[in-house]
Formats: sequence, structure tokens, C-alpha cells
Amino acid sequence: MNITIAPFDRDRHLDAAASLLAERHRRDRAREPMLPAAFDDADACRDQVAHAFDSVDWYGVVAESKGRFVGYAIMTPQHIAATHFLASFFPPRGASLGYAAHATAAGMEYDVYRALFGALAEHFVALGIFEMAVQVPALDADTNEAFVSLGFGRTLTCAIRGVGPTDKPMAKGVELHQASAEDAEVIFKLNEELTLHHARSPIFNPYIRESDPSSHDFQRNLLNEPAANAHWVAYENGRPVGMNTFMQPFFLSRLTVPEKTIYLFQGIVTQDAREGGVGTAILSQGVSWAREQGYERVALHFASANLQGAHFWQSSGFKPVEHGLRRRIDERIAWANK
Repeated sequence: MNITIAPFDRDRHLDAAASLLAERHRRDRAREPMLPAAFDDADACRDQVAHAFDSVDWYGVVAESKGRFVGYAIMTPQHIAATHFLASFFPPRGASLGYAAHATAAGMEYDVYRALFGALAEHFVALGIFEMAVQVPALDADTNEAFVSLGFGRTLTCAIRGVGPTDKPMAKGVELHQASAEDAEVIFKLNEELTLHHARSPIFNPYIRESDPSSHDFQRNLLNEPAANAHWVAYENGRPVGMNTFMQPFFLSRLTVPEKTIYLFQGIVTQDAREGGVGTAILSQGVSWAREQGYERVALHFASANLQGAHFWQSSGFKPVEHGLRRRIDERIAWANK
């Protein structure tokens, strides 16, 4: 296949990219009908493509074959302060290809994505950026295969479920309470339990202790707005043993979020209380609260290597809609072969 790669020109290529993204979204919706239908339309996709231009130093490329526009990809630098709580989950210096920042023509995913990434990687490695990330539709096997063939591995999954009841067994004797600002220390301790869980094998996300003040500030802000957010805490014999935190959609592309969706930001059961139905009891309460608030869906992310979490969330009705993939390039390339 003869593919020509050129730099993305915002004035020339934006409309064609929006049309291609709408085509991709229609294919994605055929595989997963819960995705929002609004983005079947190219006009709705135009703003989503243009979000990439809000990032300083964005760089994009387009692909053509036989004079036809067949693909685009816009990558943006991602810099996270070492003291920010997200530094435990994402590299402090990297580049990201967002969910709406790429698309190809149908049937050309494998060859076109490989060509597009080759040009993007050359640009960002020359800038000294060696961590690359991409968000892709979970059920698009050809796109996933294209990036796996380029050395990417799955690290994160976004999944969504409705707000219907669960039929899984729940723990008995657990008390569930919605936390308030006065419960901040309880929330901080449970958040620490979650972060330590993510630091263990086989996830290995480092726990950056310097990020605690940032994390605590974030939690306080959520607790101070109980009308929009909710921390449901489970107590066993007076001791907090688990938590679900609900907030407005976060880290989600609008192309993956159905209307009336709430985001489950944190889900944790203490290590000594797992496997007894505590997690199901908290989730059941949280989903009931979401339903009463008028929400119809709950979305969350889980680490792909989170053995217990991946099993629990998917067995609780959450269906993957997006995968986050990552590749680390050997930084010795900066000086080798010169």
C-alpha cells in the first residue's frame, strides 16, 4: 500500500479529519451501541479534533493514498509535575495520542496507523520524549493490533455500565455512609490504601509521597461539593474498609461518554476485607445513589494489570469501551548510533 505522510495543516485538514473521525465513530457504535450517537456527525467531531490544538507544541500528521485522505493523528506533549497526584499513574514527561485525536479509513487501520506513528515518534523522540501513550476504542481489533505491532502494551481500560441493580452477593453487617468534609482523614487513608494497591505487583505504579498534598486538596474539593460528588464509605465494626468516589466525568473523551453518566473515580476495599462482598455492597449503594440523582450510566478506569480490580469491575457489569496503551522508547537512542 502506497501511503504518503505530511504534516497536519489546521486550516486544510481539520474538516477532513472530523469527517474521518465521524466515520470511525459510526464503526465503533456498530460494535458498542451505548456510545453517544451525536458524534456520528462530522460537525460534532470537529470540536473534538480541535481540542488537540489547545495543547502547546502539538504535532500532527496526515496520511494520503492515491490522492485520498485516509488518516490523521495529532499527538500532544504531556508534562506532569512530580508533586501532582497523577504522577503516580502517568509518566511526568510524555506524549499522548488522545481518543479523538486519530482516525483512519475503514480497512486501512493497520498500515495507516503504523505509518502515522512512525512520523509522530520521530518528531517527539527528537525532542527527548520517550514515553508514548494512545487511547483507542476497546472493540476495534485492527486499531489495537496496529499499535501492539508498534510495541505498545495495554495499561488502562475505561469501562461503563448502567445503573441497574447487581445480582452479586453482598457482605452482611456492613454500614454504608456518605462522607462529608469532616471525614477527610478517613478518605485520605482509604486513598492511600488504593495507591499502595496500585504500587504492588503486577501493577507497579510508584507511590510518590510528595504528591499527598495535591491528592488531599483534590479530595477536599470533591467533599466540599456533595451535590455533584459522593464518597460512599463502608464500615465494618466501626472501621472503614472500603470506598467508592463518584464525580463528574474525568479523563474521558466525550465520544465514549453517554448522556447522564457519572464517573467512579476511586474504588477500594482494604486488603483484609476483600473477597467478602464489601466491594459489591459499596457499588450497589453508589449505583442506587447515581440512579436517584438521574444518572443512567457509571464510567470508570481500571489498570489493566490490576488483577483483582479488572475481574471485579467487569464481573460487576462494566463493559470496556476504551483502552489506554503505552510504549516506552529506550532513551539511549538519544545518543546511540550518532
